[in-house]
Amino acid sequence: MKRLFSTVAQVLLLIAAWYGADRAASWLGLPFSGGIVGLLAMVALLLSGVVRPAAVEHGADWLLSNMLLFFIPLVVSVVQFTGLLKSEGLRLFAAIGLGFIAVLLATAFTVEWVCRLDRGRRLRRLRLRRKGATE
Repeated sequence: MKRLFSTVAQVLLLIAAWYGADRAASWLGLPFSGGIVGLLAMVALLLSGVVRPAAVEHGADWLLSNMLLFFIPLVVSVVQFTGLLKSEGLRLFAAIGLGFIAVLLATAFTVEWVCRLDRGRRLRRLRLRRKGATE
């Protein structure tokens, strides 16, 4: 029961963070979505240690495992607009494909960058400990 409460609280926290980032992006008139602002803010919070990964891990895992549910409206709209798909389908799929690849690459590079920063930080700590232990 405790894990369920923790997961729900983490999902609500992530939703609140997304909503806040989306409102901030709109208010500031940024040329990109609030999701990008939220991603950058979450990376900054995780790297600075303000938010520990364990504080959002279960909620993020739940959201990722249920990601397919978020695409049901997309499937319904494809069924409703088959005429549009027949006339503009190739251009739509090209745009969707390019957008998907862009998001995939941006996410992969961000994750790799954060992992490198974390590995570097851990390595520096380890070197400092070893240096302090030998002196």
